[in-house]
Amino acid sequence: FELEPSRRYSVDLMSFRVDTCIYGISVGLFAYFGPYVVQISALFLGIGHAEEVSLIKPGVNFLTMESISMLPPKCNGVVLVAWGWPYDEKKDEDVTWTEAKKSYHGMKLVLNQY
Repeated sequence: FELEPSRRYSVDLMSFRVDTCIYGISVGLFAYFGPYVVQISALFLGIGHAEEVSLIKPGVNFLTMESISMLPPKCNGVVLVAWGWPYDEKKDEDVTWTEAKKSYHGMKLVLNQY
Protein backbone atom coordinates (compact mmCIF):
# COMPACT_ATOMS: atom_id res chain seq x y z
CA PHE A 1 0.00 0.00 0.00
CA GLU A 2 1.35 3.40 -0.91
CA LEU A 3 1.28 6.19 1.67
CA GLU A 4 1.74 9.96 1.67
CA PRO A 5 5.33 10.40 2.97
CA SER A 6 4.66 13.90 4.38
CA ARG A 7 2.28 12.42 6.97
CA ARG A 8 3.01 10.26 10.03
CA TYR A 9 1.26 6.93 10.62
CA SER A 10 0.85 4.31 13.29
CA VAL A 11 -0.60 0.83 12.73
CA ASP A 12 -3.69 0.18 14.85
CA LEU A 13 -4.57 -3.22 13.37
CA MET A 14 -3.02 -5.65 10.91
CA SER A 15 -4.44 -9.11 10.30
CA PHE A 16 -4.81 -11.51 7.40
CA ARG A 17 -6.77 -14.64 6.55
CA VAL A 18 -5.10 -17.85 5.47
CA ASP A 19 -6.23 -21.47 5.33
CA THR A 20 -5.31 -23.34 8.51
CA CYS A 21 -3.78 -26.22 6.55
CA ILE A 22 -0.80 -24.07 5.44
CA TYR A 23 1.97 -23.66 8.01
CA GLY A 24 5.74 -23.44 8.33
CA ILE A 25 5.97 -19.85 7.11
CA SER A 26 6.55 -16.45 8.64
CA VAL A 27 4.54 -13.42 7.61
CA GLY A 28 5.55 -9.85 8.34
CA LEU A 29 4.50 -6.26 7.80
CA PHE A 30 7.32 -4.09 6.44
CA ALA A 31 7.47 -0.33 5.88
CA TYR A 32 9.57 1.32 3.23
CA PHE A 33 10.89 4.86 3.12
CA GLY A 34 13.17 5.86 0.27
CA PRO A 35 15.62 3.00 -0.39
CA TYR A 36 15.16 1.51 3.12
CA VAL A 37 12.85 -1.20 4.47
CA VAL A 38 12.11 -1.92 8.14
CA GLN A 39 10.15 -4.70 9.78
CA ILE A 40 7.16 -3.50 11.78
CA SER A 41 5.83 -6.87 12.92
CA ALA A 42 6.00 -10.57 12.05
CA LEU A 43 4.66 -13.93 13.17
CA PHE A 44 5.45 -17.59 12.48
CA LEU A 45 2.49 -19.73 11.37
CA GLY A 46 2.83 -23.07 13.09
CA ILE A 47 0.55 -26.10 13.21
CA GLY A 48 -2.99 -25.27 14.27
CA HIS A 49 -2.87 -21.51 13.70
CA ALA A 50 -6.10 -19.55 13.49
CA GLU A 51 -7.71 -18.76 10.14
CA GLU A 52 -7.48 -15.04 10.89
CA VAL A 53 -3.99 -14.20 12.10
CA SER A 54 -3.22 -10.87 13.79
CA LEU A 55 0.24 -9.32 13.75
CA ILE A 56 -0.98 -6.13 15.45
CA LYS A 57 -4.13 -5.58 17.47
CA PRO A 58 -5.17 -2.34 19.16
CA GLY A 59 -2.74 -1.90 22.02
CA VAL A 60 -0.22 -4.65 21.16
CA ASN A 61 2.31 -5.51 18.46
CA PHE A 62 2.87 -9.27 18.85
CA LEU A 63 6.50 -9.05 17.67
CA THR A 64 7.73 -6.19 19.86
CA MET A 65 5.03 -6.33 22.58
CA GLU A 66 4.85 -2.54 22.32
CA SER A 67 1.52 -0.77 22.65
CA ILE A 68 2.02 1.44 19.59
CA SER A 69 3.43 0.52 16.18
CA MET A 70 4.78 3.66 14.54
CA LEU A 71 5.77 3.73 10.89
CA PRO A 72 9.05 5.55 10.21
CA PRO A 73 9.05 9.22 9.19
CA LYS A 74 8.74 9.77 5.42
CA CYS A 75 7.19 6.29 5.01
CA ASN A 76 6.19 5.69 1.36
CA GLY A 77 4.19 2.53 2.01
CA VAL A 78 3.84 -0.87 3.62
CA VAL A 79 3.98 -4.40 2.26
CA LEU A 80 3.05 -7.84 3.61
CA VAL A 81 5.89 -10.34 3.08
CA ALA A 82 5.92 -14.12 3.60
CA TRP A 83 8.99 -16.35 3.83
CA GLY A 84 9.89 -19.87 4.89
CA TRP A 85 9.04 -23.34 3.67
CA PRO A 86 5.26 -23.72 3.17
CA TYR A 87 3.74 -27.04 4.15
CA ASP A 88 0.17 -28.21 3.42
CA GLU A 89 -1.24 -30.33 6.22
CA LYS A 90 -4.09 -31.69 4.05
CA LYS A 91 -1.71 -32.88 1.32
CA ASP A 92 0.91 -33.87 3.93
CA GLU A 93 3.69 -32.38 1.80
CA ASP A 94 5.69 -29.26 1.08
CA VAL A 95 4.03 -26.94 -1.44
CA THR A 96 5.28 -24.24 -3.77
CA TRP A 97 4.72 -20.56 -3.01
CA THR A 98 2.30 -20.46 -5.95
CA GLU A 99 0.18 -23.11 -4.22
CA ALA A 100 0.56 -21.48 -0.79
CA LYS A 101 -0.63 -18.11 -2.16
CA LYS A 102 -3.97 -19.70 -3.08
CA SER A 103 -4.64 -20.15 0.66
CA TYR A 104 -4.33 -16.38 1.30
CA HIS A 105 -7.72 -14.64 1.56
CA GLY A 106 -6.92 -10.97 2.16
CA MET A 107 -5.83 -8.67 4.95
CA LYS A 108 -7.06 -5.88 7.21
CA LEU A 109 -4.83 -2.88 7.74
CA VAL A 110 -5.93 0.05 9.89
CA LEU A 111 -3.59 3.04 10.03
CA ASN A 112 -3.87 6.08 12.25
CA GLN A 113 -2.72 9.23 10.45
CA TYR A 114 -1.56 12.39 12.19
